[in-house]
Amino acid sequence: MNTKYQFSSEADVVVCGGGVSGCMAAMAAADEGKSVVLIEQFGQLGGSATAGLVTPLMAMFMEAKEMEKGDPCCSYLSEELNARMLNEGGAACNGRFFDPMTMRIILEDMVVKRGVKLFYHTFLCDVDVADGAIRAVVVQNKSGRGYIGGKMFIDCTGDGDLGVLAGAGYRKGDEETGKNQPVSLRYLVGGVDVPAFDAFVREYFVQGQHNYWYDPESGGLEISVTSHSYDKCPLTPVFLKAVENGDLIEDDLAYWQMFYVAGRRDSMSLNNPEFFDHTDASNADDMTYIQVEGKKAILRQLRFYRKYFKGFENAYLSEIADMVGVRESRRLEADVMLTAEDIVSHRKFPDAICRNNYPVDIHGKKLRLVNHQENENTAPYYEIPYGCLTVRGFENLLVAGRCVGSDFVAQSSLRIQPICRALGEAAGIGAAMACEEGKAAREIDGSDIREKMIGRGARFE
Repeated sequence: MNTKYQFSSEADVVVCGGGVSGCMAAMAAADEGKSVVLIEQFGQLGGSATAGLVTPLMAMFMEAKEMEKGDPCCSYLSEELNARMLNEGGAACNGRFFDPMTMRIILEDMVVKRGVKLFYHTFLCDVDVADGAIRAVVVQNKSGRGYIGGKMFIDCTGDGDLGVLAGAGYRKGDEETGKNQPVSLRYLVGGVDVPAFDAFVREYFVQGQHNYWYDPESGGLEISVTSHSYDKCPLTPVFLKAVENGDLIEDDLAYWQMFYVAGRRDSMSLNNPEFFDHTDASNADDMTYIQVEGKKAILRQLRFYRKYFKGFENAYLSEIADMVGVRESRRLEADVMLTAEDIVSHRKFPDAICRNNYPVDIHGKKLRLVNHQENENTAPYYEIPYGCLTVRGFENLLVAGRCVGSDFVAQSSLRIQPICRALGEAAGIGAAMACEEGKAAREIDGSDIREKMIGRGARFE
């Protein structure tokens, strides 16, 4: 080992980023019999799902009754995770609603039991690359600087950090404006009398309408309220009154969502505050600004709930996300770049490794939700090809998660967690097959990867 490094490691497959896509990539490669290293900056796995408190899962809308039957998740590991979460009482509705604390424990157990070597509290800082092939990543942690070599590498950082350090091309932000999607700092509130809050909400909402749903048996409640900046909703007058009284600021009205947390009968998860500036996740100053200003907004919003919402009189902050909720940042240049037209036309690919029907979902001062076009000539979903995972110009670099090859609009649909799980699984299998066959990552046939996924229990129908 070079004396400038304090430690070293080596594996067949090196995965950078321990979010859900990174976990699935690491486990899938391990299930194929390969040695795997997983590098993660936090002391937990799950990324946005756990450290970012992004709960619940968005639905893929592949079935008419997804709340009852569950979406086809195109991932056998997602099936395993959901089953274990449900068994521990940390999930509901076939895994869609979940407790982030339970998930971080179960994900870790699943990864460790497969023999994956974890590097927690470890940051990627450089890449050793030559002639279009990565030889190793350079990392930093409390032990010093380390050199981790491998045959195949998978970028699951969410921001394309590995690819960018290696010299890969990338895109970032809206092609028309250059701006990234808004970001959020999510939090959980405990001490909520959910039945009392439901009774209060029923004064304004009708069950099943206006994005409101409540299940007394499970304690499940989902409510989404948008401001006067968007379409009117029943609770808008309450928010406007709070602004008039100085208890909220107008930006607090721009986007507001609340969900129950499975297994926590007195807790709610908030998908706000949302910020429309300082949204570059690759800029540390922007992310610091969101953490500071986000906490101020969270306290302001908590005071608002206690004063204006019945059932929140004794509410308290139980958790604030350790990481900013980033919807979009860098997208690596892959051999195939999925486009908006592919999404809305329900395009199919022979090397598809995932299917999805989640709409185009672009946040901003005005929310852009675009449902897919009706296309009588094809089934009502689009597919993501394996080529979106192979990074252009590199022999042994794949990408999974929200930073796969796509344009801005297409990314707004594929960025949801069920898709990130499937993309990670496909990348892990692809990397393992490339190791086994001595091929470049792009030389693996995506249809063969899909068959392996199905063979292990992934549902594509």
